[in-house]
Amino acid sequence: MLPQIKFLGLQLPTFFLVISLSLTLLLFWLSQRVESENGKAFKRKMAFDLSLIIMVSGFLGARLFHVFYEHWDFYSAYPIEIFKFWNGGFVYFGGFIAALLMSSLYLKSQKQNFLSWADFFTPLLSASYALGRVGCLLEGCCYGQYCELPWSIAGRHPTQIYMSLGEFFVLGVILWLEKKKPVFAGFLFTIWIMLHSVFRFIFEFFRDDDRGLSIAGLSISQTICLVLFFGSSIFLFRKLSMGKTKSSSPHLT
Repeated sequence: MLPQIKFLGLQLPTFFLVISLSLTLLLFWLSQRVESENGKAFKRKMAFDLSLIIMVSGFLGARLFHVFYEHWDFYSAYPIEIFKFWNGGFVYFGGFIAALLMSSLYLKSQKQNFLSWADFFTPLLSASYALGRVGCLLEGCCYGQYCELPWSIAGRHPTQIYMSLGEFFVLGVILWLEKKKPVFAGFLFTIWIMLHSVFRFIFEFFRDDDRGLSIAGLSISQTICLVLFFGSSIFLFRKLSMGKTKSSSPHLT
């Protein structure tokens, strides 16, 4: 763990340093994707406007979920602490839900196809999660249970590494599928949600930090994973079934 590093007399939080560097890299990649063959259908200005909406709403959603769900007793007693985000306290799914809602509202206002844009941003979303978990490792949050395995860190499961490596695998699958040409708008986004949910659900069993409310023995994150997985599975099945029905229907001559 390395929560802070000293640079020119300043103490920099490594979590936010990783996030800042990751966002810089991802914005550069976004620019490259807009210029690519698959990205020519997407306007540069709208892509960067949407990325800003995702970043801001994701940040606020992740912070507010932590405040109101995980530690409301503390923040209600010391409300000024809500604004001290540099002390940590973010929940990924809170940011994901907020970003999903705000980006869909923005795209609807612009009369844009949400699912097409979701596919376009899916590799970026996957990479951001994988890189963000590196920041968690350095910060020392999201730690795992005690273990005596050779790869343990401070005698604990390195769950941050598990989640990062798992997500990099998901990213590889998404990039491979993208080259194969998705069969319908939203295909990549749906597959990502399914795979991400599976890995997150599994790795949650190894975590030992405060997971908040337990539902039937599962953490709130695992419960959300189940909802996302089954919801996306139903959506995928319906879309694929519709495609088969259209291809098998008789043609009028």
